[in-house]
Amino acid sequence: MSNNITLRHLRAFVAIAEHGGYTAAARSLNIAQSALSRTIVEVEEELGTRLFERTTRRVVVTASGEQLLMNARRVLEEFDCALSRFQLYHSGLIGVVSLAALSSVASIMLPTVISEFRKARPNVRISVKDGFADEVVRYVSNGQVDFGITSFPQAKGRLVCERIAADSLMCICSKSHRFTGMETVSWNDLAGEDFVAFDPLSSIRACVDRALQIAEIQLGTITEARDVGTVAGLVSADLGVSAVPSLVLPMMQFCEFSQKKLVGPVVEREIYLVHDPQTPMPPAAGILMEMLRQGAMQGFRIPNGAKWVNDPKPDPAKKK
Repeated sequence: MSNNITLRHLRAFVAIAEHGGYTAAARSLNIAQSALSRTIVEVEEELGTRLFERTTRRVVVTASGEQLLMNARRVLEEFDCALSRFQLYHSGLIGVVSLAALSSVASIMLPTVISEFRKARPNVRISVKDGFADEVVRYVSNGQVDFGITSFPQAKGRLVCERIAADSLMCICSKSHRFTGMETVSWNDLAGEDFVAFDPLSSIRACVDRALQIAEIQLGTITEARDVGTVAGLVSADLGVSAVPSLVLPMMQFCEFSQKKLVGPVVEREIYLVHDPQTPMPPAAGILMEMLRQGAMQGFRIPNGAKWVNDPKPDPAKKK
């Protein structure tokens, strides 16, 4: 006996058994009765046994047919369930989305977008890794995540980055600092001030250092900290002022400090979507990426001082 029985054969056989005859089965399968008869002949010849006995009123399944019917139903059910799961996956309704993002993006920007995403896709599991800018790019490069959201991406090779948002640098100081009485703070005002700086690995540090270098500002004593909360605490204790992006401010609200618009000039930190176009991506991840690209059009909430940016011309990521 060879093994040439297909799903088409099994569906035809099960239909006849369940409808009790060829006419009703052919109608349910939307095929000609003659074609259905030929299909059953093929199955019986392949298996070397009769599957049906015909009476004057209906078609009766034989003992061999009963054994095949039990197995055929199980095979068809498993196949149909598997196909249904694939269709759900292909439609982005199930699966896993893994992404990496800056901590400020992960905690402030992403929740609103993910919440909207999950309304239509409650069965999609989402995994978020937060980290510094270079860590985010490394996660994407190594294939550990589907895509990343970062600032000043030091990307390599085939990675692509698309600008999706930006936020402005703000000055924060203790409640007793002289800046508290000022409406705005300029970069020149920072000259000689003790300063609480982020870790050199932080994208915030890179953004601030570049602005200070352009303005040719010399700071006073610099205290470095890695954690956003630590920076906030040090500033609140009047150990120095700092410059932080708008998206970071909500993460610091447990501390008491004053925040002032930093001008002369206003400096923005650009935020990018980073992905590898040559790495297959789960459909659900592609849908979430598109929602992030359309942040402005979708009207997702974002803190004051930050904004969504639609950039229709993604370019290969370059070192910045």
